[in-house]
Order: sequence, then C-alpha cells, then structure tokens
Amino acid sequence: MSSKKRQARDAERSGSDRRSPKPKKRRRSQARSGSLGWLIGLGVALVVVVGGFSLWQSGALARSPEATRADNQADLLPLAETGRALRGGHDMARIPRETPVPQSRPAGVPLPRLDLPSPSHDFGRIAKRPDVAHIFAVQNTGTADLVVSNLVTSCGCTTARLSSSIIPPGQRADLTVTFDPDFHQTQGETVRLVWFATNDPEQPWVEVKITADVLT
Repeated sequence: MSSKKRQARDAERSGSDRRSPKPKKRRRSQARSGSLGWLIGLGVALVVVVGGFSLWQSGALARSPEATRADNQADLLPLAETGRALRGGHDMARIPRETPVPQSRPAGVPLPRLDLPSPSHDFGRIAKRPDVAHIFAVQNTGTADLVVSNLVTSCGCTTARLSSSIIPPGQRADLTVTFDPDFHQTQGETVRLVWFATNDPEQPWVEVKITADVLT
C-alpha cells in the first residue's frame, strides 16, 4: 500500500476516533431529559393526589344522596315547572323573632292555599356518613299562585331546596331537605327544622321537621 493511501486511511480512522465521543454526549443528554420528565410527572401526580384528597375531605367529591319520599306520587298534584328554584341554609338573621300571625281568609278573593301532606320525616337510625335526604311535597290547592320565600334551616348541617318558588293553583313543588350527620359532633336523637314563608294568609310561616338517631 502506498504511503498516500496509508496516510488517508490513518486520517480517516483518526477522524472517526475523534467523532466517537459525540454519541455518548447525546446519550447523557437523553438520560437527563428522561430524568427531568420523570420528576415532572411525579410532581404532577403528587399534585393530583393531594388535590383529590383535599376535595375528598371537603366532601366536594361526595355524590348527592338519594332522596326518600313518603308520599305516594300518584296522590300528589303535578309538579310545577314555571318558577325558579329556591335554596336555603342556616341563617339566624332570616329567622323571625316572632312567628307571623295567621290572618283570616277574605271571601270572594282568589287566594293560594298551602297543603303539606307530610310535614315531618324520621330517618331512623343512621350512620355519620353518608348524608341523607328526604323530599316533602308543597302543594297549592287554592285559586292563586302560592309564593314561597325565606327558606331557612335551623342548623348548618341541614340544607333545603324547593324546586319552584312559585306554585300555580293545582300544582306542587318538591322540597328536598338534606342532612349531614358528620357536619359537626352529632349523635343520638337529633331534630332539625326547616322554615319558609308563604303568601297563604292562614299559613304565613311553615315548619318542616326531620329527625334521626345518629350512631356513634
């Protein structure tokens, strides 16, 4: 082999040797990128776990309880669908110091008439979790719209929702009362109240009661 060919071959080998470390650099870079991606993924997973646990503790992930109903729906008036829903919780400022006095019903004037088939419900023996709920029928057997307002409960553990705040004659609204036994320290026989105001002169202030025996 001529000296020129040997020199060219040696130069090619020398260049190849000088270029050989570059793949190692790329491998190290890829390894660092993989480690960084793994750490980012771990951080995201931790955030999701911690956030989910916080939501679980707060009860935000809890499903709404399946509400019971004592009345036979076949015996109830049709459900009103025209008025907006009314929500209520515990607010001492909205509870009147003196119960409104019922008034006599004037003759010859279209007026609403409140009919509450079941004004109370006993949940019986229940555990602290999950929440329990019951539906009360609020009916209008009068000749004018029944208007419901100022829906309020006796305790923060109890919330209420009326499906319609305006109930036309011959129709009803459903009042769903939800009780959270684990809201605070509660055990044994428990009574909670729900109140609301109406434009029925004979029943201006109405009370609904729920009871339960909360297990320890």
